[in-house]
Amino acid sequence: MIIRIKTKDSTTGFTIPCREEQIDKLCEVLGIPNNSQAVIMIDSVYMDDRANALLSGKTYNLDKLNYLAKRLDSFDKSELTTFYAVAYSEKTENIDRLINHTFNTHCYSVVSDFSDLEAIGKSMYLTQQGGVTMEKLNRLDGKSYFKQVLADNPNPAVTPYGILYRNKNEYEQVYDGSHFPHYEWDENMGTVTIGKDGFHEFLYFPFADTELSKALEWLGATSTSECNVELDSEFLTDQILAAITEGEPIENKLIQLSDFSKKYAELGVREKPQLDALVECLAPPTAKDLNAIIDSYHEFEIFKGVHSAEDYGRYMIIDSGHFEYDENLEEYIDFEKYGSHRLKWENGAFTDKGYILYHGYNMELADMLSEIGIEVEPQEPQTLKLYMPLRATTYYDENDYGDLYQVDFEIEVYPEELAEYEEEILEAIENNSLPEEKERGLMKYYDENDSVNAKVKRYDFSVETIRGKLMGVATLVLNAPLNDKEMEKIKEEISGQASDGWCEGFEQREIKCNGKEIYVSFWQSKSWSMQTAEELGIAQLKQDLTMGGI
Repeated sequence: MIIRIKTKDSTTGFTIPCREEQIDKLCEVLGIPNNSQAVIMIDSVYMDDRANALLSGKTYNLDKLNYLAKRLDSFDKSELTTFYAVAYSEKTENIDRLINHTFNTHCYSVVSDFSDLEAIGKSMYLTQQGGVTMEKLNRLDGKSYFKQVLADNPNPAVTPYGILYRNKNEYEQVYDGSHFPHYEWDENMGTVTIGKDGFHEFLYFPFADTELSKALEWLGATSTSECNVELDSEFLTDQILAAITEGEPIENKLIQLSDFSKKYAELGVREKPQLDALVECLAPPTAKDLNAIIDSYHEFEIFKGVHSAEDYGRYMIIDSGHFEYDENLEEYIDFEKYGSHRLKWENGAFTDKGYILYHGYNMELADMLSEIGIEVEPQEPQTLKLYMPLRATTYYDENDYGDLYQVDFEIEVYPEELAEYEEEILEAIENNSLPEEKERGLMKYYDENDSVNAKVKRYDFSVETIRGKLMGVATLVLNAPLNDKEMEKIKEEISGQASDGWCEGFEQREIKCNGKEIYVSFWQSKSWSMQTAEELGIAQLKQDLTMGGI
């Protein structure tokens, strides 16, 4: 739901439920401290008239309001109706009582249509029982059960949402007004239970620093050393926990665990097993080593169960899929020789878990990898630009007087005119980027663990004016120079993003330029190419421009 908060100076819209980071920003906007005592006055609620009638014009604790919204966010239509009917019938305004209502909707039934008493009775019975077999439900006399409910409710509550009936389930005070019950509203990487004096608070990885400080406030503690801390996570392995805690109690490392879990949560389904296998093989001794691994997991290949040159040669020839293998030729193949040849030119090592191949250049891994026989050579990062033609269209034309008017057909915008809009297009490219692209740009979507993934630290699309024409540019940050095969492979990857990936989405977004809207594409079916500055013949030109600016 969207709530509107009206203060003396301004009106602010805010969406709940939300994570703590958004609450931090709201408190900053409102100029109030984000602690367990933060309160707000709700001016109105959008999207739900029932919520508006219940909450508007009242002052609530911000954390309690957000917890209530999380509970309501999980409700189906029937549960929501029951909640609002109970709140209306009791004229509930206390936020603690409202939260408790969300844990007790199974104590009530709301009926607005009495045309089928058999179905109503069975629905009431199912609500009270929580779950029954279909056989037992089918045998139930729904009408008779409904009559019994009527007898037990001589004065049912009449609400705008229907008639509210109470069943025999006991209403429980799950929330005590000070300590939020365990509730996993969103996907998380694990739960931290912090206990003190018989009370508990729950944090869900990854969490913000302010969530930990609030939990301690609710518990009346100044630090985690005063509390009992338990961690439950099916994602963070024993090796990960050991690396982060480094022999210290878990409560001393909660923030580091949360920071790591945030990085871990951003990994894909294919990437998480890769990282887990790396941690298992390398057994990072410190949190610094662990973070270096998660930053560079894409630079490794792991061959579990491979412990010799012969094992490696056999895997590469038979199992890797790189060759067409005929088992009738096995006695003629020297697997050990082929494996030894590859090992001679690779930067890898055998461990008790298998063979690890490292393609990268992360010096933060150097000490740990040297212990198993992998040497990391320092490299100077460098930039490579690949240029491509742009295609742009608009649906605006210009009359004889220079006035713009809209048409129903595409009009091409030529590169010379596009150069006038370079600033606007660059801003549109920046706005089109996603948070997950922050670290590696579009290399985020490169899905092979090979030398290309290791050498290309990141790449992004941009535009530059070359000889008066605006061109598309893929700017690559390299850890090391690319060989011909690697250059061909990264060009193929960028071409895919230009034609069907990132750029396909970008070209569908209008860009406002000098009174009209244009659509810019990095791809065109005819006369399209991708060239380096040398291939394009502008290397000397760019050097002259740079020298001239000194």
